[in-house]
Amino acid sequence: MKNEKIKVHTVPNQFQEIEVPVEVLGEVAGMVYFKEGSSLRGQGRITVNILDENGNLVKEILTEGDGYFTYLGLKPGNYTAEIDPVQMQKLDYTASEPIEFEIKIDEYGDIVDTLEFTVEAD
Repeated sequence: MKNEKIKVHTVPNQFQEIEVPVEVLGEVAGMVYFKEGSSLRGQGRITVNILDENGNLVKEILTEGDGYFTYLGLKPGNYTAEIDPVQMQKLDYTASEPIEFEIKIDEYGDIVDTLEFTVEAD
């Protein structure tokens, strides 16, 4: 909600409809896997960056212990998700390519939950 406070005038013994303005936002989710040989396992504590179409950082997301990540709060538009390159350099890991996705305008909010990344040691 844009306004945290809403003023309501009450009338005793009468019902009144109150419309509460909310902003419908989109959600992004996915997995980060660690690749060892031919096997994959979920990798926790990896930072996933969400960038807007101008390349500005919108949100940093830290993966759960099983590699899952999610973020609710994206306005409709085009975005790119990437594994944080600074973290990969510090860990001496290589990550898969960034993924572009779109949050569409929808009455109930859009969900993009198909993002998958792999990281592996250099």
